Amino acid sequence: MTAILRHPRPGFMWDWWAVDAHGYLVQFSCGPAPEHLLAHVDRVDAAAAWAEENRPGWFGDAPPSLHAFSCHGELPVYTRSSVPDSPLQLSDAPAAVADVAALVALRRAVGDVWTVYLDEGWV
Repeated sequence: MTAILRHPRPGFMWDWWAVDAHGYLVQFSCGPAPEHLLAHVDRVDAAAAWAEENRPGWFGDAPPSLHAFSCHGELPVYTRSSVPDSPLQLSDAPAAVADVAALVALRRAVGDVWTVYLDEGWV
């Protein structure tokens, strides 16, 4: 069964998180998300605001330890924008982000994937 994917505010930036099949935290920017996450959009927005405000304390001067992907447009095609040296496990993520990331479990590991076609069996 294919997951229904939608963007809560088409045309506007929106960050959201998921956990991959190996338990790593994955950040997605812009683009559509699994429809069930849209019921929690206020929680996701609060987590994004927390992450932005606490970024220096969370990562220090180091680059983020996140697998990060961005979408350019409304299709569920995400391109890698960050490759962590030591990826952050969901269990090690700050609670503000981990709580919303746990709402989306990816069926695959992002590992060395450079493009995620979210509508092709990822969720």
